[in-house]
Amino acid sequence: MGTTRTNGIPGLPGNNNFKVMYTGAKRIGYKGVHTGRMSINSRPRDGRDSCWQIGFCFQGCKSGAKWSTLYTEIPKAEATGNLDLRTQAQALQIETDAGGKVSGILYADGNGNQHVQKARAVCVAGNSIETPRLLLNSANAKSPDGLANSSGQVGRNYMRHMTGSVYAIFDKPVNMYRGTTMAGIITDESRLDTSRGFVGGYEMETLSLGVPFMAAFLNPGAWGRDFTAAMDMYDHMAGMWLVGEDMPQESNRITLHASEKDQFGLPVPNVNFDDHPNDVAMRNHAFKQGSAVYSAAGALRNIETPPYPSTHNLGTCRMSTKARDGVCNGHGQTHDIANLFISDGSQFTSGGSENPTLTIVTLAIRQAEYIAEQMSAGAI
Repeated sequence: MGTTRTNGIPGLPGNNNFKVMYTGAKRIGYKGVHTGRMSINSRPRDGRDSCWQIGFCFQGCKSGAKWSTLYTEIPKAEATGNLDLRTQAQALQIETDAGGKVSGILYADGNGNQHVQKARAVCVAGNSIETPRLLLNSANAKSPDGLANSSGQVGRNYMRHMTGSVYAIFDKPVNMYRGTTMAGIITDESRLDTSRGFVGGYEMETLSLGVPFMAAFLNPGAWGRDFTAAMDMYDHMAGMWLVGEDMPQESNRITLHASEKDQFGLPVPNVNFDDHPNDVAMRNHAFKQGSAVYSAAGALRNIETPPYPSTHNLGTCRMSTKARDGVCNGHGQTHDIANLFISDGSQFTSGGSENPTLTIVTLAIRQAEYIAEQMSAGAI
């Protein structure tokens, strides 16, 4: 993947947003401050150029420097001749045979026509909402509560990280939107220290939202002179995102809606999420520390922005050593059905304080190797 600050790959350069964060962080005594470990080329690699530092990364990487399955892994897989990619399709139900093993997938194509794809093994990668929905919608006589759900854990312990943001206004332009959007991190608070009033930890990452996004989320629902005065100083702003470990709770879960159906007549997912008191205590601490960083750098005004509606979806098909405690084992193989695998962030038992993509990819690579071994041995 070419992740920076690993395997001798240098880190990305720091933009102005990072330099402001770095200055304030060092002044209040933080030590773990750098431009992060990111799968964005800091030098040409794998036939792709290095980051051009043109900003607006959330709108897509225009230079192709960012690792992405869309333009790195999928084209390579297609080139092997072994990938049959069916776009605009929706999986409707996982089918099983008389012995309870997975036998195939019922899916609808882009025109709404339904087909069955036979399969020796099935890997579900719809992440923390669509993966449990598919398992629950695949209930049958042998598995009346949904596939791989003997533990009752399918859909439970939904997590999406503790989040919030701090933006600061300075007397001189920062132009935070230039350069890699999130190449900047403070890791000092990512530790277990209960003296802070909570367990787990969080990180602070540079963040720049585009003007429309910023107008919607800087202070949701706000209007008037105070709000427009802040927006007028957009080019004088620095910004950070707070991301930390939220507590898994069984009551935070994905269920099938009692009445609402999709275009194929299947129940849509119903999502329930409530903050744990630990999440609230962590967020309040992070707001205080984020503001302290910017105040130390000379901010004229700090703005604490509430969490966005959702961020990193995790959990709902958790790993466990014992079948009674979760949905899948350490390889993402479901306890109940040997040839059914969970291949996404729903495997997570906890969220940690870091963005989850690299861990999801690592687990997927390990899982692929395990499936190949199991198939070669005739175990699945």
